[in-house]
Amino acid sequence: MMQPDLLSSRPVRAAASAVSPPTTRGFPLVGVLPHLLKDRLDYLLSARDELGDLYTIDLGLTRLVALNHPRHAQHVLRDNARNYRKGGAIWESIRSLIGNGLPASEGDLWLRQRRMIQPEFHRDRLAAMCDLMVQAIDDGMAGFGAAAAAGRPVNAERELPHITMKVILNTMFGSGITKEEADAVGGSLQYAIDYMLLGAALQGLPRWIPAPGRRRFERSVKMIDEHVFRFIAQRRAHPGRSGDLLAILLATVDAETGEQMTNQQLRDEAVSMFLAGYETTSVSLAWALHFLVANPELQQALVAEVDAALGDRRPGFADVSKLPLALAVFQEALRLYPPAYWIPRTAIEDDEIDGFRIPAGAMVGVMSYVLHRHPDHWETPARFDPGRFTPERARGRHPLAFIPFGSGQRQCVGKEFALMEGQLILARLLQRFRVSAVPGRTTRLHVATTLRTSGGVWLRLEPRPGR
Repeated sequence: MMQPDLLSSRPVRAAASAVSPPTTRGFPLVGVLPHLLKDRLDYLLSARDELGDLYTIDLGLTRLVALNHPRHAQHVLRDNARNYRKGGAIWESIRSLIGNGLPASEGDLWLRQRRMIQPEFHRDRLAAMCDLMVQAIDDGMAGFGAAAAAGRPVNAERELPHITMKVILNTMFGSGITKEEADAVGGSLQYAIDYMLLGAALQGLPRWIPAPGRRRFERSVKMIDEHVFRFIAQRRAHPGRSGDLLAILLATVDAETGEQMTNQQLRDEAVSMFLAGYETTSVSLAWALHFLVANPELQQALVAEVDAALGDRRPGFADVSKLPLALAVFQEALRLYPPAYWIPRTAIEDDEIDGFRIPAGAMVGVMSYVLHRHPDHWETPARFDPGRFTPERARGRHPLAFIPFGSGQRQCVGKEFALMEGQLILARLLQRFRVSAVPGRTTRLHVATTLRTSGGVWLRLEPRPGR
């Protein structure tokens, strides 16, 4: 929910005594890019250990101020949010997919869209969407069921996107979407997501210069648009259907202007929700399953919680609160491998953070991956420990020590939706199957647009008796 103090905040000019942040030592022209390409996130951790919580990364042709402490996140995302906008090549690349959807829009347009969309993710709406979500989970779990029946291993990272895509399509457009439509949208969206970082790197090239992957990206966006605009046209032609997000958004009126969303605005918001709810949730669930099979006692405790809460029946919204360990397991996966592992912003005016000068135009990055492992806020930070999220252990922790959904007025509106989805997918999976690791299969981190695995998360699934 928006906070009035954010709307009234003003940029704070850097004091004369502020100094420039320390800078990483790199090579001429390319800076530390060779180190980043080799060591990726380990390099960011070692740079924080060497240079402190705030430093500048020399990237050769550009520089990035790395922010690694919760108080930095609070300053940029909450206290002085007006001074930090979503500008630069990475955001232009994102906008090439989602247009002026809520994650990328600014100013009056963002405020108007936020007023219209945020209420649709409140508790009552989530309760109404829960049955659609559970049905989609069950429909999307066919791959797991087939693997279990055949006694063959399955790559959870490959199967989970089928479930999360089905969830987002069902809750967005209703349960009438065919498997062929879901596969077409999912395949196009997967490529578009993968292209984001490359697209940002190619932003400066003239359009007449051939760029690797650009034409396929444009074809993928066109394919997504064809499906989404058709869904919108069908719903406008048959407005009596209700319960899904598109029906709700079609009927939503901005209380201040009396306006409704255009087809283009609906398209941008729908694709934004795909981007936020498809890849990120499936990747985080894959990591959760990786850790569950590596910790049999934890998995046994989670199975006991699921059995006590649900038995063999389908979960409903009232059951979500009975699954705190499922939530904590999902949150701990989000902590260790947050899909949005850094949050980029551009300073509009001169500012100061922790005594360091942040000049106007500087690109800053709240490094969620490093912040989530900050030793001042997380004991043994590299260890998977869902118990960190119990009320007793979380008490006193900085509220921005955990920001997988961002924070402040730009926090993801679908946060509670995603957490509920993660809980229910884990619960439904463990209701039906015993899950174990596949010997000889190794899961490693792969840094792309999101923090995926390299090699997948391979599981053996054994049907539970009577389920």
